[in-house]
Amino acid sequence: MFQELAERKGVVVKDGTEVVDVTKRGEGSILVKTASGEEFHGTKCIITVGAWTRKLVKSVAGMDLPVQPLHTLLCYWKARPGREHELTPEAGFPTFASYGDPHIYSTPSAEFQGLIKIAMHGGSPCDPDNRRYAAAGAADLVEPVARWIDAFMPDHVDTAERPFGKNVVVGAGFSGHGFKMAPAVGRILAEMAMDGEARTAADAGVELGDFRISKFVDNPKGNLKDF
Repeated sequence: MFQELAERKGVVVKDGTEVVDVTKRGEGSILVKTASGEEFHGTKCIITVGAWTRKLVKSVAGMDLPVQPLHTLLCYWKARPGREHELTPEAGFPTFASYGDPHIYSTPSAEFQGLIKIAMHGGSPCDPDNRRYAAAGAADLVEPVARWIDAFMPDHVDTAERPFGKNVVVGAGFSGHGFKMAPAVGRILAEMAMDGEARTAADAGVELGDFRISKFVDNPKGNLKDF
């Protein structure tokens, strides 16, 4: 949906295009190179590459951000016939979580009719360029299974800052929540790139200081707190 709306506004979408370099070329000029040899020139650049953030930022800026991709297993369980309606938000089915070990959480049946999401939070560290898609040992325990990559920061927060200069902004470390926050975060990142300040965040009373890349300088855990 978001992609279709963007294309209607004139955005050119390049699916399956790997970015290999982001370079500053003089004052106010940014060059983006892809694995296919294509080059894109502009005055502003917003980098939101999810699980590949650590690799890209380190290769183009020499910064080693503590973004750890996790291999996470999402499980959707089929409701018993005739009881599908009981698992919906309208029926009052709650969102719940167990904060023990393992950390298990669930949401009502809303994404897919007749299916309820019950899964474990987190997962094992992985390389986003070397993933296994097989369900392996979990195949006999779940019905519909989807594996996805979760870009995980030590303090589970978004990060927005400008390590390449004022014309480039990085948004990363959303811990799996980035897509649903994309409209608001996208506007904030666009304002930071275009105007140098995030009016939307300021108007909402949100302080972005805790979300800056500079928080990791000499402090690899950032704002990490124990709960």
